[in-house]
Amino acid sequence: MKKISRYKKELLMSAAALGMVAGLTLESSMAYFTTYVSAGGSGTVNMGAITEITEEPGRNSKKVTVKNTSEMNECFIRVKVFCGAQFNIRFTGVDGNGKETALTGWTQKEGEEGQDQYWYYGPKLGPGETASVLNVVFDIPEDFDRDTFNAIVIQECTPVCYGEDGTEYADWSKVYKEYEDVQQGEGAGN
Repeated sequence: MKKISRYKKELLMSAAALGMVAGLTLESSMAYFTTYVSAGGSGTVNMGAITEITEEPGRNSKKVTVKNTSEMNECFIRVKVFCGAQFNIRFTGVDGNGKETALTGWTQKEGEEGQDQYWYYGPKLGPGETASVLNVVFDIPEDFDRDTFNAIVIQECTPVCYGEDGTEYADWSKVYKEYEDVQQGEGAGN
């Protein structure tokens, strides 16, 4: 009988030691799971860039500038201009004196013409950077009532994407709405 009680005593001591170890590790285990697994609260996350367009109208032109006003995100931009079909549109740059010059940084894609064309700004815009001026010149006849003339400028931006080799590119099929990334059109992607 003494042998059985000795084993019971050892078994009870082992169970008590295991319970104490489990009790000591439970607090640190709970701290791990509450710190690293669960989170509370909410916050707005902006995954895209925020841009601001400025238009300075002239007699036969509009000087368009676009600024990346976001604090962290780089982006690519493009601009499209609409006006009456009877008007020709030319795109030029502007020097420091306000005179027309060759475009700097702006290009258009092959096959896009007239009012179906976008003008793409080549270098990416970092946070706080402004694109060079895109001067939109309209050929308006002298006898045309300029008070009825209206030209609409649309600018779009897309975040900088990176290829497998690290090259930067713009994916114009992506549209960012609040928290979701939506691909548009057939074959959207790279």
